[in-house]
This record gives sequence, structure tokens and C-alpha cells, in this order.
Amino acid sequence: MKLDDIAFINESINEYQLDDYDDDIDFRLDSSYSVEDIHFLTLNSEEFEIAAIYIGNINTISSDTIILYSHGQSLHIDYYWQRAKLLANCGSKNRFGVLMYDYRGYGLSEGSPTENGMYSDIRAAFKWLIDNGSSAERIVSYGFSLGSAPATDLMAFGHDSQFPSRLILESPFASTNFIAQESTIIDVPASFITTLEFDNTEKIKLVRQPFMWLHGIKDDYVAITNGEAIVANYAGVDSSYIRVVGANHGKNGVPQTMGFDIYLSEIETFLTSDN
Repeated sequence: MKLDDIAFINESINEYQLDDYDDDIDFRLDSSYSVEDIHFLTLNSEEFEIAAIYIGNINTISSDTIILYSHGQSLHIDYYWQRAKLLANCGSKNRFGVLMYDYRGYGLSEGSPTENGMYSDIRAAFKWLIDNGSSAERIVSYGFSLGSAPATDLMAFGHDSQFPSRLILESPFASTNFIAQESTIIDVPASFITTLEFDNTEKIKLVRQPFMWLHGIKDDYVAITNGEAIVANYAGVDSSYIRVVGANHGKNGVPQTMGFDIYLSEIETFLTSDN
């Protein structure tokens, strides 16, 4: 089986359930983290319509700092809803807007997932923010796990000569080649097992905006050496690197192990610091 066959664990659904989603997820927040200002969106990504959810007041997009959240490889928005809600509580409720989207082939998004498709999908989300009054300097690109690929690609190459102002990567992978070399006992190029590249280690070289990295030391799904390889290639000067002792990947991951209050405090400090 090629890596391509397991890179995207997508699922099409008929509707989003959000807090009513009862499948097995990484964590579930209590009622103190509830959010009410929720907007379901449909965005145009090439020939496909992709689904997204914005948490926050659309009327204040022009003045709000907004986290553009790219989720991991599994299922759809429902699976990551608690993570988006958590970020919407950073600082205070709706201190920051949060836009989370489903890649093509995930959830209510049309099409089938591909690497290049993911890069187009995040640009559709970025464009929607700009078209609705936001400015690039108020947009923060946040990528978790597989989402580190589109999040970093947007930071490296931008969209219509515009770039988000900051990058946050949580438990990112370096590249498919890096994973192949770490995971095989024979020395073969990644092209033997995948057509995907997802080369965050090369793209981070183009990023000069402030960069935050969080990774669990015990991560046995995407080893911390992946994040360290990305960090080694970052050429900017404004950075925050957090190695989380005891943290794994999804369950018992970074936010849960740090504690939600500490996690949110670190995110807020990074987003509001003068760089």
C-alpha cells in the first residue's frame, strides 16, 4: 500500500453536528468553552465548493485578528470542532475569529482530496477573509498535523501577493521523504511509496513572518524530529518553540497535556506580541 492511500482519511457527510457529534474524538470541552456566533460557509476552490465554518462576528472581520485553521487528516470539521472552539476562547470568547474549512472530499466539501487541492482550498478560505474585509496582516495561519502542509504553503507562497502575518504549526510533519526515511529499514526514496511531497522543511525556508511551533515529545504518530527539522530551516527571527513534555499526537496531545488555560495563554502571547 502506498502512503497516498492512507494520507487522507476523509469522510463525506450530509450535515455537520458540531457539539452533537458523538464519535470518538481527541477531547471534548465543557460548557464554559461554548460559542454562539457560528456561520456555515460555502467557498469556491477552483471547480469545487468547499465547506467552512467561521466563529466570530462577521461584521467585525475588518478589525479582528483571525486564525485560519487547517485541520488534520481525519474525517471532517466535526472531528476537529472542539479544537476550533478552544481557539475561539483564546483571550476571551471571540477575542479572535476562527475560520476552519474542510479540504475537498472532506465533510460537505466537493471533490476528492489531493495535495495540490489542499493548497487551493486554503487559498479559497484566505480569499474569503480578504473579500469580506479582512487584511492579510490580521490573518494567522494555523496548521495541525496534516494541516501543517497547506498552512505552510500559504505562508511560503501567499495568494495574490498577500501573506498571512504569522504561522502556528502544531505537531507538523517535515515531508513525506523525511517520514519515509525515518520509517523504513531500507534506504529508498519517498517516490517508491508515495507521489505526495508535503515538503514543509523546504517551504519554511521562505517564511520570514513570526513562527510558533508546538510538538509533543512523546508523539508516536508524527515524531518530534519532524518539527525539529522544520525549525532548523526557519530563517526568520521571531519565533516561539514549545516542546510539550508528556504530550502525544491526538489524544493526550498538546492542548490537553499543556492544559487548556496554559495552551491558550501561549497562543495569545504569540498573537499579541510585537514582532
